[in-house]
Amino acid sequence: MSSRDPSLLSTVAVVDVAALTGGGDAGQTSLRQATASDLGGYLSGLGAAAIWSGWWTVTRSGVADGLSAADLAAVRFGIAGLVLLPLAWRSRQAVTRVAPSLLLFMAIGAGAPYALVAGTGVMLSSAGVGGAITVGLLPVFTLILSMLILRERANKRMAAGIGCILVGAACVAAGAWDAGGNRWGLLFFVAGALMWAGYTMSMRRAGLLPQTAASVVCVASLVFYVPVWSFTGGPERLLAAVPGDLLFQVLYQSLLSAIGALFCFGRAVERLGATRASVFAAIVPAFSMVIAVVLLGESPSTIEIIGSALLSIGAVAAARSRPPKG
Repeated sequence: MSSRDPSLLSTVAVVDVAALTGGGDAGQTSLRQATASDLGGYLSGLGAAAIWSGWWTVTRSGVADGLSAADLAAVRFGIAGLVLLPLAWRSRQAVTRVAPSLLLFMAIGAGAPYALVAGTGVMLSSAGVGGAITVGLLPVFTLILSMLILRERANKRMAAGIGCILVGAACVAAGAWDAGGNRWGLLFFVAGALMWAGYTMSMRRAGLLPQTAASVVCVASLVFYVPVWSFTGGPERLLAAVPGDLLFQVLYQSLLSAIGALFCFGRAVERLGATRASVFAAIVPAFSMVIAVVLLGESPSTIEIIGSALLSIGAVAAARSRPPKG
């Protein structure tokens, strides 16, 4: 099977109107297949959202324990790259058929460059704000890219959801701005959202299976980033960390975040399409803010809480819409 087989771009079954109205069992079977595929996409999106929700707090905790964003990126992709190296090798023929530009955008958008940008933002700001701004703006940037590249059009429900997301993101940003601190973190979060949207679109156009896409991202970071990090004193900093804290970061950053979340998100993109899959990430702000309050003692302002709620409401509205093709 070709890696560019259109069936890999969306496993949502196409329900023929004639079959539904006059095809009897065939129409019902097609409808059940479409429903089951959508359900699998929703569950995968929620799984990725759950992992992402905790990532911001885990990363902030790692920074507080003395690890830099560069160290956490190496932990995340060094081990994950080694684990997925056999899969990347077995899938090399499918990968070589993908345009190099798409592979580059995938590696940048979800690999070590993204981890560096998002991790630096968390270091400069807070975990709750990072989850709200970065993940909250993902559907907006993905929709823009979908309109430009895939010729998708936003229907009224999608437009209303995106509008709600924008208002929510503005509220969270305003609250973080009023709180003071290093406001450069907001710019890193916005850049991270744009980078991940680029990964979303590139992965969809590449037509790779979710696990193959995850292996491409992790192995590329292992090959091109980890050696540079090693020559800048990275291993020495890891050896100086508390063993228990380091083990926790290894398990979460590499196995859950780098492999688990990428696989779940890839399945959601494959079954639901890039735009609908991306809006699941926007439920992360509320979850990540709650986790940051409970585990880190962060105190979001009222406007930040309202903004997170608006982001989640907008995500639900957008997720239930199916954007028509242009």
